[in-house]
Amino acid sequence: MRKKVRCSEVHSPSGTINNKCVVISSIVFISIILTAIAAPCFAAGSSISWEEDELAFMEAHPVIRLGVDPGFVPFEFINADGEYKGIAADYLDLISNRTGLQFEAVKGLTWPEAYDMALAGEVDVLPAIGKTIEREEHFLFSEPYYYYKRVIVTRDTDTEISGIDDLAGYSVAVQRNSSHHSYLLSYPQINLSLYDSVEAALTNVATGTEKAFIGNLATTDYLIRSNGLTNLRFVSFEAERQQALYFTVRKDWPVLARILDKAMDSITESERLAINNKWIELDTHMDYGPIVRIISVIGAIIAIVLFVSFFWIARLHKEIRQRKQIQLDLKKAKSEADEANAFKSSFMARMSHEIRTPLNAITGMSYLLKKTETSLTQSMYIDRITQAANNMLSIINDILDFSKIEAGKVELEITSFSMDQVIQDVVSIVSYKIDEQGIGFRLSKDPLVPNWFFGDSKRIEQILINILNNAAKFTSEGEVSLDMSLLAKENDKHHISFTIRDTGIGMTQEQVSKLFTPFEQGDSSINRRFGGSGLGLSIVKNLLDMMGGEVQVFSTPGEGSTFIIRLSLDVDKEKEAVYIKALSADHFKNVRTLVLEKSGANINLIESYLNSFGIHCELTSSEASALSMLEASNGKFAMPFDLFIIDYDTPALGGFSFIEAMRGNDKIVKLPKIIMLFPMMRKDLFDKLNEHGIDMGIGKPIIPSILLNGILDIFSLKAVSGSQPS
Repeated sequence: MRKKVRCSEVHSPSGTINNKCVVISSIVFISIILTAIAAPCFAAGSSISWEEDELAFMEAHPVIRLGVDPGFVPFEFINADGEYKGIAADYLDLISNRTGLQFEAVKGLTWPEAYDMALAGEVDVLPAIGKTIEREEHFLFSEPYYYYKRVIVTRDTDTEISGIDDLAGYSVAVQRNSSHHSYLLSYPQINLSLYDSVEAALTNVATGTEKAFIGNLATTDYLIRSNGLTNLRFVSFEAERQQALYFTVRKDWPVLARILDKAMDSITESERLAINNKWIELDTHMDYGPIVRIISVIGAIIAIVLFVSFFWIARLHKEIRQRKQIQLDLKKAKSEADEANAFKSSFMARMSHEIRTPLNAITGMSYLLKKTETSLTQSMYIDRITQAANNMLSIINDILDFSKIEAGKVELEITSFSMDQVIQDVVSIVSYKIDEQGIGFRLSKDPLVPNWFFGDSKRIEQILINILNNAAKFTSEGEVSLDMSLLAKENDKHHISFTIRDTGIGMTQEQVSKLFTPFEQGDSSINRRFGGSGLGLSIVKNLLDMMGGEVQVFSTPGEGSTFIIRLSLDVDKEKEAVYIKALSADHFKNVRTLVLEKSGANINLIESYLNSFGIHCELTSSEASALSMLEASNGKFAMPFDLFIIDYDTPALGGFSFIEAMRGNDKIVKLPKIIMLFPMMRKDLFDKLNEHGIDMGIGKPIIPSILLNGILDIFSLKAVSGSQPS
């Protein structure tokens, strides 16, 4: 059994020290000096029985480091003078008096940083923290020393929120690494917005950025009053459950946990009440009911007997004043709301611009770094940096666009543009994501769709990129396709349809109904699994509304989704006439073409394009058949092929190997011009064209005007305006 040591100073109930304690304390003090023992008397303020290991611990660890929340008012905070204050700080002062331990707060940290330091063992105690199952795996907890209520905070206009279940499907603000954060993780249907401070979270609820906030009543009430957030209301829930605050101690110091519990047990009820009254306002109401009733009765009698007319006139004036005041209040509230909304939009736009500057620097430096001599692994890392920066830049651009749309500052720029060029730019941008997912991409364009239109090409490009990126993000196998067709035309106005299909995860009807709501995603887990701002499709819907277009969505869970975009655009007749004239010219009257492509669908598409140009072509998907046809075309009385279009990824040998076999074949005397079709994202293959004697490379998926200009370029003919070959 461990030996117990009792410190001899005892406080009387009045707070003074009795004579016996003074004498004994003096003897102890003199003995300490004479024997040169530095250990303090660890029960200077109370009668506490210490174990030997507890005394040894206090002597070995005189200073305890605290990880504190700098804004957890009134429980703990760092004031304007840099001092650690609050309920927890006052309790620690009493514990310090009773133990001789010194408690020092590690300053300059946010709460998440303090919590992470505690996990790493870089601080010893977290003084004001709630208990969760997860935290019990990392820390030891004292007995609770304060109880509080958990509340929901919403704007006073959101009266439909009356409990935790009403928050399903919404985004709820909560302080990062708080007990409320852990509590909400058990509600997967609620999407969390994490903040480093309660004040920031409450401000965003007040401005409408967030739907609701969950926290403790005392801190929330204090910050709402101190920041003048007058448009918020409290929703009480789980009234029967009280939450508690504890001291947590690092797992390897169980002795300190016992010391804290013993010191807390010695704190009197009057001391606890004094701390509570110091920091928590207690509303005291005097019951004026009886007095009011007596005065009301007397006043009513006097008013009825003597001042009937005056009573009604006064009442009428009062009603008028009240109505005027209500009108003034409404006007003021509207003005404040408009100012807040304008400030929010201005802030979002300003921050978006500020963040884009370093992101552009990151992507620019990554590009320059990749131009240097780097290993394959380093090049892969650079690609990941560029991808991450571009993803973040995309989110920021979404926020900026959404801010402009909210502020009504988005204007369409109507200019003449090439639809093929738009499609080429779109494919170039989304091909990285599609290649990263390891899925296929198919493109088709109705020959009846003109090339030159009037419209905002950048916004059309933005719409297509947004939906195609979404399709690729949620598709892990199969393919994504973009089909462009002509629905109808009225004089110069053409009604165009863009159909984007994927074989991805699909959606339920409920998820589809939320797609175009700002900051909403089809599922509460989407943000955790795939990221994103939840703004992209909302921006798409707004831009289409501005253009007079529309979007429809059809989806089946587990099978994929289809987005159909309809736009009505005026044709640029002048440029389209030049384009059509170039197509209808006899450039290719005598050009005999052979096409070797492994996919039947792509062969049909290429054949369609070459016929939309007036080129006669022979098709095959067999390397042996293609070789036989080339040999036969070199016969004595045969007509040789002028152009050979070959896929890089042929069924057997592969494009480059087939070309070498063709060149080594003695039966093929006259070699045709060669165009090779390369897979997307294989820019490295273009460097090998000269090595294999190939005239031109074109990237897939094939865009009509790119293929046309490529053929014109090979035969040294004038290219048509529009997209240029890769």
